[in-house]
Amino acid sequence: MRKIIINEKAREVRCAIFEDEQVAEIHQSYSSEDEIVGNIYIGRVKKVLPGMQAAFVDIGLSQNGYLHRNDTLRFQLANQSESNQSISHFIKEGERVFVQVVKTGTEQKGPKLTMNLEFGGHLLVYMPYGNYLAVSKKVQDEQARNLLFNIAQTFIQDQEGILFRTAAKARSKEELEKEYNQLKKKFLEVIKQTNDKPVCVFESKSFIDRILSEIVVKEEDHIICDQIERVQQLKSLFPQTSIQYYDQKEGIFSAYKIEQEIEKILKPLVWLKNGAYILIEQTEAMTIIDVNTGKFSGKLSMRDTVLKTNELAAIEIAKQIRLRNLSGIILIDFIDMKHKQDQLKIFETMKREMNRDRVQHKVIGFTELNILQITRKKMRMPLESNVTDMCKTCRGTGRIISADSVAYKLERELWEYQYMDEEAMWIEATGDVINLVKGTNDEHLKRLEDVLRYKIFFTEVVSQVPTYRIKQMGKERSITEKQSSASS
Repeated sequence: MRKIIINEKAREVRCAIFEDEQVAEIHQSYSSEDEIVGNIYIGRVKKVLPGMQAAFVDIGLSQNGYLHRNDTLRFQLANQSESNQSISHFIKEGERVFVQVVKTGTEQKGPKLTMNLEFGGHLLVYMPYGNYLAVSKKVQDEQARNLLFNIAQTFIQDQEGILFRTAAKARSKEELEKEYNQLKKKFLEVIKQTNDKPVCVFESKSFIDRILSEIVVKEEDHIICDQIERVQQLKSLFPQTSIQYYDQKEGIFSAYKIEQEIEKILKPLVWLKNGAYILIEQTEAMTIIDVNTGKFSGKLSMRDTVLKTNELAAIEIAKQIRLRNLSGIILIDFIDMKHKQDQLKIFETMKREMNRDRVQHKVIGFTELNILQITRKKMRMPLESNVTDMCKTCRGTGRIISADSVAYKLERELWEYQYMDEEAMWIEATGDVINLVKGTNDEHLKRLEDVLRYKIFFTEVVSQVPTYRIKQMGKERSITEKQSSASS
């Protein structure tokens, strides 16, 4: 049974997934850039670069999106004789196009785009120009797969494509056709838009909706959420699943010890049960993982000691890859094994443990230097990138907790004092944290004070890192007098 914890009480949206009573995945999003995957924009082609077989499209964001030739609509619908043509044959500078975001950008690169639009539902994904039928690989029953293919043939038209999700299995033709018609209606509404300026014309699912769609909610799952509106929505979507509203003052992530897990994840060193440890270093190009015996000396031969340590490390590394949401190229430097059969055993252990991962990946094998290679599809930014910033003091050689994360942590702590007996709270914090909590023209602070039922006073402190501390709680008049006295 999985336990899914959803934290939406504050602005930062977070979701944790427990498997066998242990945290298996943690996802969080507080940046609007994280919410654009799946969004459809009317864009304007700014540059066409035949040398790169790509175009750059203005979609109204801070960076132009990247569109490869193979993702242009004309290429998708082209015949075989046109397949070797340059991108200039399929798209022109200044052209107005409908594009969909398939991958968020980075500080160096804009988001990746496609003109092959997709509209996702609970049971299927509708692709108006997809021109193919597919069924989720998780539906392994051949009879069920063939039935879905036959059903699709009864209503699919022209160049349309459909991908049936796992949840489509055993659903009736009427249910599937109803969702197909709903998604097709959305598409027809989108392409009617006539804006000349770059603008978003279709917003995809919210962050939580996407996560729940990716993991495929099952009847035996147990969902716990701290936002009553979300609970009501989920009960209507998943009537057979246990869904619980969390209404305690203590933050939901604190109550389930997830905050502690996040703190551990931000550290590069992970200790194993036998005293050995692994070291995880993330770079722009890849992730390097080093395995060390540490305090473990073993009771048998050196070979057995190395094999035992590497087995424990393989199990923990597979867990950390999911928890930290590592992606791209992952290289693992296990303790050197001289026997090929030992390497094979670790390879099989790694494959078995990675099979728990729902994200597309491949355990490739050992190189000549005895480095195990893994590739993993990038679904969203690693957890470390989401909650930390490059340190201004060390100029990029280390990381600190970001001002956003500190502000959201303070906001969660403020919620724990909702309806307290005291009239006011005095907080000392760095200027960046104060500004984030106050919001534009102090609007967010005013909303917080209204709902929390106490006044919040700030005093700015100077620090190299974003920080805060609750200095005092008490009568409003007493705090304002002390604050005034301290500043004079």
